[in-house]
Amino acid sequence: MNKTILIVDDAPMIRELIKSVLETEGYTTILASDGEEAMRAARENTVDLSIIDIFLPKKGGLQVMGELLEKDPASKFIAISGGEAFNPEAIVELAKAFDVIETFTKPIDTRKLVDAVNRALGKQ
Repeated sequence: MNKTILIVDDAPMIRELIKSVLETEGYTTILASDGEEAMRAARENTVDLSIIDIFLPKKGGLQVMGELLEKDPASKFIAISGGEAFNPEAIVELAKAFDVIETFTKPIDTRKLVDAVNRALGKQ
């Protein structure tokens, strides 16, 4: 069974990079550029894992994670952040309250990301 991953990032280049890497690994991807788009996508699709940037337009990544958990308490997340004026490592620490599987700061090591996705979805 093919697993579906929701990729939420306001940077088109990051979204496309993650999409390309994960689709090469056999995953189906859904892209969203902001928090509201992410919630629409999650309502319209069955999502096995969400990769969410912490800082998003319209609705922040932490808020999206909280709403996804309300919708489905079994939701799985990988949090990403970077490039903001804030310390990205400190920000991703906030995401740990949502039991994120792993956190990444930009630039993302795609090999480590694939390893985290495979672990999260039981594909080794």
